[in-house]
Amino acid sequence: MSRRLSIIALTATVAVCGIFTALARADGDPASDYLVAKQVFLTSLPGSETREQQALVSAVQAANRSGFAIRVATVSTEYDLGSITELWRKPQVYARFLGLELSSIYKQRLLVIMPNGFGFNWPGHSTASAYRLLAGIRSGAGDSTLAATAEQAVRQLAKSAGATIPASASQQTKARSSVPWILVAAAVIVLLGAAAVVASVRRRRRRPPRPKPLEPEIAPGGPPGWMRWAAPGMAAVAVLAIGTPIALLAIFRHAGASGESVNSIVTPPALSWPANRRPAPNFVLRDQTGHTVSVAQYRGRPVIVTFVDPLCRNLCPLEAHLLNQVVGEIPAAQRPAILAVSVDHWADSRKDLLQDERQWELVPEWHWAVGSPGVLAQVWKHYEIGVSVVTKKISGTTINYITHTEAAYVIDSTGHERALFVWPFYPQDLRHTLAQLS
Repeated sequence: MSRRLSIIALTATVAVCGIFTALARADGDPASDYLVAKQVFLTSLPGSETREQQALVSAVQAANRSGFAIRVATVSTEYDLGSITELWRKPQVYARFLGLELSSIYKQRLLVIMPNGFGFNWPGHSTASAYRLLAGIRSGAGDSTLAATAEQAVRQLAKSAGATIPASASQQTKARSSVPWILVAAAVIVLLGAAAVVASVRRRRRRPPRPKPLEPEIAPGGPPGWMRWAAPGMAAVAVLAIGTPIALLAIFRHAGASGESVNSIVTPPALSWPANRRPAPNFVLRDQTGHTVSVAQYRGRPVIVTFVDPLCRNLCPLEAHLLNQVVGEIPAAQRPAILAVSVDHWADSRKDLLQDERQWELVPEWHWAVGSPGVLAQVWKHYEIGVSVVTKKISGTTINYITHTEAAYVIDSTGHERALFVWPFYPQDLRHTLAQLS
């Protein structure tokens, strides 16, 4: 009965993935997924946006508001192409490919920029004039350089079409980023001014009496009494009025970044089994170093078996990050092994596996598990993992789309399956299950 429920649950997951393949593929090029709902694809790597990238986003938004429809993909490294690395440094071919991918929901202008140049696509329209204009703009390497060059290209394309993008679009981003410094500068000026007033009052009080002037002073005596205490009072008010919002902003940002009290409720895995009830199917594959790896060799410690496409740039890196986070928090002697079975034999080269090891910052307990297509298919079948492959040929380049069940099994130290997590799941869920096995 539990096996049947498992098949139903996983089949439903694969079916859902199939329905939304055009919207959220697990393993295609990330830009084709991201640009479905967004106007600019910057990078598939995590990190904050540079000033140039923010300016590009603002310029594209302004262009679309003015009626000049355009979307932009900046591809700074081969990594940003996901599973279609064959199109690296081929911006014109990739622009046609990406335009075809988005054609079901977007049929307007599409600009692609790589370090070696531009690609442009607009279904049903000639691209000759656009390429003539783009030929006069030099590209370059680096996220910031690409973003700045792309912004320049968007503005010139819009201008040639008679559309006007406000010159302040990029400056607005810079102004927003400098607001905290403006507040700090204002606070410093106010405090310095208040300090000068206080110092002046004190000097005046300590100054020896001057000879009586020939003409009476307009305001004999020192400053009015109220000024003697008002200056430091104003300084205190300035500190509270300006410093408090800055402090609160820092506190809120810290709280948001730490993620405390977010998703803290533990939810059960999709499926779970009692001890000694469901033996985990064994397999013998190779890891990224060429050594054999199997479930049986890890008897005596828990094992997480997951299924990953090494060229995925969407869901797989997210799951890998979560697994790294949970396993990295466990004392080294008690950490479970992670066996990541490949679902894409085209992506099982040592180069691809080591690239992910660096980019995903994988923990030492992570072991890739790769093999021949036939052997991998048997492992998927035994673990009831759905894998779908769709092959397309675009501009002479063969592209393989992989859609698969995003899931992870927890296996106890005796080699029995204890839980199945289907993505998305949360760190505290997996952490709770592993704690029960210790």
